Amino acid sequence: MQTGFKHLHILLPYLLLLLPLLAIVVSLVKEKNETVAGKPSKLVLFTLIFSHVQLLVGLVLLVMNIMSNSNIMKTPELRKKLVEHPAMMILAVVFITIGYSKAKRATNGRDRAKKIAIFYGLGLLISVVAMSYMGYWSKMAFMH
Repeated sequence: MQTGFKHLHILLPYLLLLLPLLAIVVSLVKEKNETVAGKPSKLVLFTLIFSHVQLLVGLVLLVMNIMSNSNIMKTPELRKKLVEHPAMMILAVVFITIGYSKAKRATNGRDRAKKIAIFYGLGLLISVVAMSYMGYWSKMAFMH
């Protein structure tokens, strides 16, 4: 079961990198001239939901790994994998969630697009940094 979650957690970030970027571009193009209040696009909502699903898969893996490892803080590789990476990814999902909430309350399309661009952009940036920090790019090629 842990292997399945691990493979899922390695494959899903392809979408986690693409969806926020698409949500930012779509909201900037589609909503920048709207003058009325409304909801963010379905893509923005789907990105929010997907980021939470990815976080839950990661947290399941985290719990499985913590239960099977001791001396987490003494081993740099374990600390990076079980403390620092999850903390950065939680922060990224928090920014995406804040961005959606603020965009939902925006009074016009320009404000909505701006809030989505800022907060989803921060979430995307933190995700890229966290994935780079873990050496994720080499793992994607070989599915370690």
